[in-house]
Amino acid sequence: GRWISRTDAAAAAERFGGPLVLLHRAVLIDTLAGLLPPGTVRTTAEARLADPGDERRPARVSTPDGDLEAALVVGADGVRSTTRHTLFPAHPGAVYAGFTTWRIVIPVPGVRFASHETWGRGRLWGTHPLKDGRVYAYAAAMTPAGQHAADDERAELLRRFGHWHSPVPEVLAAARPEDVLRHDVHHIAEPLPAYHRGRVALLGDAAHAMAPTLGQGGNQAVEDAVVLAHHADDLAAYTAARLPRTTAVARRAARVARVNMTGNRAGIVLRDTLIATASRLRPGLLLRGFDGIADWRPPQPPYAAVRTDTDQR
Repeated sequence: GRWISRTDAAAAAERFGGPLVLLHRAVLIDTLAGLLPPGTVRTTAEARLADPGDERRPARVSTPDGDLEAALVVGADGVRSTTRHTLFPAHPGAVYAGFTTWRIVIPVPGVRFASHETWGRGRLWGTHPLKDGRVYAYAAAMTPAGQHAADDERAELLRRFGHWHSPVPEVLAAARPEDVLRHDVHHIAEPLPAYHRGRVALLGDAAHAMAPTLGQGGNQAVEDAVVLAHHADDLAAYTAARLPRTTAVARRAARVARVNMTGNRAGIVLRDTLIATASRLRPGLLLRGFDGIADWRPPQPPYAAVRTDTDQR
């Protein structure tokens, strides 16, 4: 293969006012959870939205220990969100995006490489170093939904990518079968009418699951959380702030997926030629694809405070 476009961290920092940081999701979650009092986060608690409430009555959540009333409920229950279905039962929900993905996060000692994403015919591979010394690698391929390797997913990656350029073979050689995670990609192709109903707000994939081609799934969820903190007492304002932006980002991610995952030979030649030519004439082409995304700025304080009947904040 050949490089068709290059950029660097300094150019990104100059364009967007700060560096682009690659952070493993588990590290971010642990960091945020560590800022809370012990016992605040309970990930094993079963809960279901029973009533979204309205201006006159609180929302109600059912648990095995009984119902809870709340001034605000945040539905952040992922791409297959039951909260979303409860709020908008007529919405079709998330649909298959046409491709599956694999992810690996492991140490790969002694291997030096440039952070990259490589496009093939109907497939791609990316490799990026993490701050803790590990390597984050991902792959994607156009496949029917619901397929899995007959042996294991590492073996499947070897069949599909084992002959690709360094460091792909080295990463696969260092990986164990249990290091490889595979998930079909589902996205919300038809935007929701709103990100709230009653006293319930949807956040992250529950609201706007999108293709991972721009790396914006988790980032948009973080933006959601910041804006929701600002508008916790006015969920209509939260929807107004987030629905247009996330819809635009999701549509851009879908367009990028159609370009970099194409299996059409003529389309591949045209794509690579256009990007390579444009990158030579106008360096930083790929960075411009993040204009309006990476330069987002959060709303300014003060933030809203939602009080319950017990005057707890």
